[in-house]
Amino acid sequence: MATPKKGQGIAFKIPGHEDAAGDLADTPNELKPSQAKTGIGMLSRLISVAQTDNEEVKRLSAENERLKLQVGEALIDPRQIVLTRWADRHPDSFSSPAFLELKEDIRQAGGNVQPIKVRPLKGSSPEPSSEPRYELVYGSRRTRACLELGLHVRAVVDDNVDDQALYVQMQRENRGRANLSAWEQGVSYHKVLSEGLFPSARRLAESIGLDHSNMAKALRVAELPEEVVGAFRSPCDIQFRWAVALDKALQRDPKAVRAAARRMAHENPRPKPQDVFRALTQGSAGIAAKAEASEGERADREILVGGKRGVIRAGKGGSTTIELEAGIISRAHWVELEAGLQRLLKEIGAG
Repeated sequence: MATPKKGQGIAFKIPGHEDAAGDLADTPNELKPSQAKTGIGMLSRLISVAQTDNEEVKRLSAENERLKLQVGEALIDPRQIVLTRWADRHPDSFSSPAFLELKEDIRQAGGNVQPIKVRPLKGSSPEPSSEPRYELVYGSRRTRACLELGLHVRAVVDDNVDDQALYVQMQRENRGRANLSAWEQGVSYHKVLSEGLFPSARRLAESIGLDHSNMAKALRVAELPEEVVGAFRSPCDIQFRWAVALDKALQRDPKAVRAAARRMAHENPRPKPQDVFRALTQGSAGIAAKAEASEGERADREILVGGKRGVIRAGKGGSTTIELEAGIISRAHWVELEAGLQRLLKEIGAG
């Protein structure tokens, strides 16, 4: 008795092709493809036949993509998404190295892996159309990347998000990814507070999980004059830790600070952000405007020598400090300075 070969007696049934063998039996011999003698051969033949139908392959691929979406998600044409009026990204954010890296990641993946969130646009038609149908809750960088790449954006559609919830979710999600700059945050906070979306800055800080002191700094940055903001290459360059120093410099000598800012705005090439900050707070705008000055210290008298500034400052405990801007006196003249101070102290009876 002959030993059965491996694979004999195995039958494969593929959904949608149960009658394939019967159909072939009715086909004239000259039109029949070569008959498969094993299950693997039959499967290969059926796959080959299916691949000839390009439209069916495309349909199945689209269905596969749809099935990969989680419950509540959809693939949306980014042209149908509009930004909320509280959108907080500055245009410079979409040309930064971080955005370009994100865009390349999305291109390689064929779409955004992490979904954005949208809500149905009020008054929009539920039927597919070329008109905007959704308002962005969060994910502006992913949406912009997909728009530039010509890809549909993966999104969660939530029709139960009110204005306050939208803003809170947008802020919290941003800090979990590429956080906003101090200027972007400050401008955004100013807008929602002025519109009454939150009753106070403290309540807003609590709602979005932000330290109140950081919110105060961001609001200070947003309140800087246009000249000061324009001195930087981009408003996004202004750092949180600079807010207090810039504010104090403006309070001390606003004309000098504004004038210095206007000069730097026209420099070519534009100075680095750190250089702008130093010039506005420690340069000709006033040594007396240093942010590190303690509350008990007050500039009693300013002096001007050859266009450079100095200050005689009264400190705690009755101490007196003389601060001279760089270039007023060289180290080689310190001996003469000391001798002059000694003569003055003797004349006033302090020596």
